[in-house]
Amino acid sequence: MSSSAHHSASPPLQDQPSISQASGKTPIQGSYQYQPLPSHEHFRILELLPNDAAEKGGSGGVVRCRLHTEPFADAEDTYAALSYVWGDASDRVPMICDGKIVKVTVNLADALRHIRDHTEFRFVWADAICIDQEDDVEKGHQVKRMGMIYEHAVEVLVWLGKDDEGIAEDCFNLIRETNEYLDYQLAIYGDIEKIPTITRASPISFEELRWNKVEKLKYLPWFSRLWVLQEAALAKQCQLLWGQHQLNLAELCEISSFLAERPDLLNLVRLSETGRIQTTFLAQCTYRTIKTWMDTKPLIKRELKRIQETEFMNLLDVLESGRNLAVTFEIDRVYAFLGNPLARKYEEQTLLIEPDYGKSMQEVYFEVACELLAHPREAPYLLSRADHHHSDCVEGMTLGRDGAFPSWVPRWDKGWRQYAMSAANFWYQSGGVRKVEATVQDDQSLLLSGIIFDQIVWVSDIINDKHLILNPDDWDEGVKTSKEPFIDLLFSQVQQARYQHRTGRNSKLLASNMSIENAFYLTMVRHYPTRDPLSFDLIQCQREYSAYLQAARQHARTLKGRKRIVISKWLKYFRHIPKPSQIPDSVQAIGDTSPFLYESKLDYAHARCFAITKSGRFGLVPWLAQPEDVCCIFPGMQVPLILRPRKDGRYGLVGDSYIHGVMGGEVMEQLEKGEMKLENIVLV
Repeated sequence: MSSSAHHSASPPLQDQPSISQASGKTPIQGSYQYQPLPSHEHFRILELLPNDAAEKGGSGGVVRCRLHTEPFADAEDTYAALSYVWGDASDRVPMICDGKIVKVTVNLADALRHIRDHTEFRFVWADAICIDQEDDVEKGHQVKRMGMIYEHAVEVLVWLGKDDEGIAEDCFNLIRETNEYLDYQLAIYGDIEKIPTITRASPISFEELRWNKVEKLKYLPWFSRLWVLQEAALAKQCQLLWGQHQLNLAELCEISSFLAERPDLLNLVRLSETGRIQTTFLAQCTYRTIKTWMDTKPLIKRELKRIQETEFMNLLDVLESGRNLAVTFEIDRVYAFLGNPLARKYEEQTLLIEPDYGKSMQEVYFEVACELLAHPREAPYLLSRADHHHSDCVEGMTLGRDGAFPSWVPRWDKGWRQYAMSAANFWYQSGGVRKVEATVQDDQSLLLSGIIFDQIVWVSDIINDKHLILNPDDWDEGVKTSKEPFIDLLFSQVQQARYQHRTGRNSKLLASNMSIENAFYLTMVRHYPTRDPLSFDLIQCQREYSAYLQAARQHARTLKGRKRIVISKWLKYFRHIPKPSQIPDSVQAIGDTSPFLYESKLDYAHARCFAITKSGRFGLVPWLAQPEDVCCIFPGMQVPLILRPRKDGRYGLVGDSYIHGVMGGEVMEQLEKGEMKLENIVLV
């Protein structure tokens, strides 16, 4: 460990043994046996002994330690907490604890060797040693206090692993250098959006080999683990340790925030998406700690303030942030967030649920869903978090299979497929401002009152966001062969489908004199509702779409000289369809608008289908949606939901949606006028 990474030894928890005693020359006898903790208000702290004199200057040798039992109340700021990835649980090495052998994973042993001092004792907390992993009861009680353990630590040390390629130093320097320039620009212009377009003339290194090191940093195993989200969030100080080099976690979150907010910068550095780090950081902002590393950099400090002052996120958002992160036990996708202040029952200070490692994943997820449905802050968004991974999920409990879930209960154990259309910071009010009324029945079905206002008649193929980005190298061969951008191909498909499915009621779309093309490009970016066709938001979106379309067509023209390879299903469909019209006067670009603005808003189309309803509305619907599914609005819920009718009169929840023309409460107004009616709906 570099000298700059050393910290003074924490105050002793008891009299320190002499160096000769600490050297571990006493005989080692048998395996370490844990003694029960005196109460739920105690925990163990690891006293990490110095290197033996013979090992000074090196990092090898057996790790020696002692375990102390201490009350939580007496231990604040007396230890550092270690955050790390266990690694292969079957690959273990011995360390010496209180004169006996305890086996730990190789990665933990590496971390302890790295952070121990050569001459001084150090007190640290590491879960694999400080919790008896064979005692489920103790694990449950300690998990409840995991948040306190990390919050009370003087600092959290994140062990990323060895720097075998020797790239950590340059990687960390590049992040610091880039932040220094961007933070300076932020101070000058006052707002990230006001910073002028970033070009290669900027004093930032755009050397691909250097940014490849940042790419490798992002994909280190620590960033893929769920428990570490809370561990870092609660830290007063948080240092990333990669081999012999260190970086304040705030620096990494700062550059990730800049990349997330500035597509021009992201395009220049050519990194893959930074969404996972940014999503994790946003979830970390909800922990509301008094002392935090998150207020040490200007951009993330603003984000922290915005989230904490405006209730920008709820617990459902926090749970969503863990979907693509790895855990050993699937119930930890809930338990790992119990240290969050949002994980409390409505009008109570008790935990949302009590951690119990004897419960099944189905029991835990159902229990959590019921508690969230009873919470006014969470209920409007719960059903929007059903992101199904298979068509059987829509059938819910009716399949009678072991492990089946009700279709309305979110599956946090399944990876993310699409962004939810509903969130606390969105303006949508399709269900108006009402309290959500729902009753969980004995068979785990859900009874609600809702308005079925439309039916799907056509859906596109599943949209892949790679086809929508302004990089033709990522387009599939079918799109490349067409020599037209995907968005043009999709619009042609929509035009043809709308012509085929036109009905006498097919006039909703044009109720406000909006053209088909306008409704199409607004739907693709799930535009916020507005009833003024001359509003600034609509005009700005027209400009952004025009700039994006111009850039996409320019990229497509660069493919003209390439060899034709295949005829895709898209081209078969479009063979007899006229080419889409050029950009109409109504959407001509006004001024100099970046094409990346519209591109950045297309994320919500990913893994969804474009849909047309019986009344002619356009929408973005779940990938499992199909014709004859119905569109329903539940009072108090932010967005419409797509339901699948069953022969028994009940419904399966397909997922949430954006339906153009109903997002601002228009259907609820019809209900008030008596033009729509509420009916009892049971979700299985």
